[in-house]
Amino acid sequence: MSPWVAAGINLLAWPGIGTFVGGHKVSGTIQASMALIGGILSLSLIVVLFNLALEFDPTRFDTEEFMAGNGTYLIVGMTGFSLLAFAWIWAAVSSFLIANESKISN
Repeated sequence: MSPWVAAGINLLAWPGIGTFVGGHKVSGTIQASMALIGGILSLSLIVVLFNLALEFDPTRFDTEEFMAGNGTYLIVGMTGFSLLAFAWIWAAVSSFLIANESKISN
């Protein structure tokens, strides 16, 4: 497989799948799992945004009350987003390593 295809899959489609098909089976599986879990957990941020849109009234918006009701969703969402970002960065590094391995073997 071309290292460009692996990099494209890793960076544009799903982090980890390009690493997996590029020959790094274990790290590709871990990256893909992290990206999936991170993406699912990141959906909690949408819940926070919907709750904010429903409750937002600039004349009487209570930040502490909002955070008390949505703090858990915010923490879960930010954790998921961080996990997804880490998987994407790891996939970018893996893509670089796959390209270097391809260059050495040719």
